[in-house]
Amino acid sequence: MDTHALDNLEEWGGVLEELDRVKHDRLVDEYQKELLRILRFQDNWRMRKAALEALREVYRPSEPLVEEACRIMMNEGLYHRVRVLAAEVLAAMGERLAQSRERRLARLRSQVGRQMQELLDSQQPPVLHQAVRRIMPMMRSYKGNA
Repeated sequence: MDTHALDNLEEWGGVLEELDRVKHDRLVDEYQKELLRILRFQDNWRMRKAALEALREVYRPSEPLVEEACRIMMNEGLYHRVRVLAAEVLAAMGERLAQSRERRLARLRSQVGRQMQELLDSQQPPVLHQAVRRIMPMMRSYKGNA
């Protein structure tokens, strides 16, 4: 993989192509630091969306990666669709986290569930509440698997 293609986030076309290659080659776990950089990059919604979608394929997520996805979900300054996408991705990651016996991953899964509950307990756009309500039963069912 050409990690240099992910170095310059101003060249978003190359970044998107490289993310597609990384997903296709099933190397997403090896690119978590790069995904984190992309998620934190504020200037391109397409890259953020592509990075979030790539997170669905992370099997052993790092704590900073999960925390950043939670921040996106909770960030009221972002558009609703990306927040819903972050919640959906966190649910997919929650399933993977539940399959692990590692305490670190169980703690991350609990953190995600708490963040989702906090979102439901606050005043948010209906579309976001609906998405999280749809996801929460899955998150609860994962708890019994750890």
